[in-house]
Amino acid sequence: MDVPASLLDFSLVQGTLPGRRSRRRARPYRASRSVRILVLTLVSWLPLLALSLWDGGPEQTRAFLRDVATQVAFLVSLPLLVASEPYIDERLSAAVRQFVVAELVEPKDLPTFERIANNVVRLRRSVVIEAGLLAVSIAVSFLDVPRLTSRPAWLHAQPQGPLTLAGWWYLAVSMPLLRFLLFRWLWRGVLWARFLFKVSRLPLALVPTHPDAAGGLGFLGTVQASFSLIVLALAATLTTHRLSHAPTNDISDYALHLFAFALLCLVVVFAPLLSFFRVLLRAKRRGDHDYSAVAAWHSQRFEQRWFHQKMPEGLDPLSAEDFSSLTDLGTSFNAARRMRWFPVDLRAAVAVVAAAMAPMVPLLVADRRFLEVLLELGKSLH
Repeated sequence: MDVPASLLDFSLVQGTLPGRRSRRRARPYRASRSVRILVLTLVSWLPLLALSLWDGGPEQTRAFLRDVATQVAFLVSLPLLVASEPYIDERLSAAVRQFVVAELVEPKDLPTFERIANNVVRLRRSVVIEAGLLAVSIAVSFLDVPRLTSRPAWLHAQPQGPLTLAGWWYLAVSMPLLRFLLFRWLWRGVLWARFLFKVSRLPLALVPTHPDAAGGLGFLGTVQASFSLIVLALAATLTTHRLSHAPTNDISDYALHLFAFALLCLVVVFAPLLSFFRVLLRAKRRGDHDYSAVAAWHSQRFEQRWFHQKMPEGLDPLSAEDFSSLTDLGTSFNAARRMRWFPVDLRAAVAVVAAAMAPMVPLLVADRRFLEVLLELGKSLH
């Protein structure tokens, strides 16, 4: 089935103003991404360095540079939130086209499917919503003013004193930029979940014997796993923030918190696919019933021919097609029985968990006890 032209332009990243962005204009967008990352990083981080030096001299600057949470937030997480846009967007766009290419959507339902996709894109390009996200990002900084203990100490010239110029830039520019990128990804996730929910209500043509064991929807688990880059950006920021405000020598304490965060991310990332549970369960039940009926019919005639009547002379069982068809039918029957009710495989889940737990790697490397265990393990292997 041919993909409609409007679905070729589906994107939850490109374009903000109303109107579609042509795919032919995507290359300049990709070319400018590095510039966007550089500009956003410099705007959020470089003034903090300069103003710290201006306000407090070398001592204040050293305090700023030693704040690992701030360095990771603006030099790692913020660039990652921007750099991940094309990777995730290409997979979301490919998933939309896959519904049509794989003929999961019936031709009569294609206009409805196209309308669902276009409505999601129109909401994504709403200037009002983008402005609202930016306003909320800025407002959160100033609502946090009374909670001085939650902020880095270098934002103040003296403990619980007035904010320095670096502190005001941190609250008014740097943190709102980071929050805006996070809120925008959250909004994109909500729109994508809305799209999946609407599509799950269409009469999809699922195949119980599909090799992906998800009726043909197995690609959705891989698509959702692409959000692991956002999980990584969040995990890096949250871990370093906790290290700065609640340090401890017990690495297992950080591991437990990260593991809880990983479980939460699994729920949030893959929850939109729950909308397909009903259609997958219905397809699985239909497959069990249909293939059981066909298998019973075929098996009865197979046994009648080969075991309950005289075998024709000159017929070689090794070359008979009946045995091959019985094997093929058994394979199809087992494939229908293995069909999952949830289109997520182990690899997709591991990708999200690994992204959430990735900040543990530098902590383990810095832990002397862990290094000693690795050295002892290496000696034992030799």
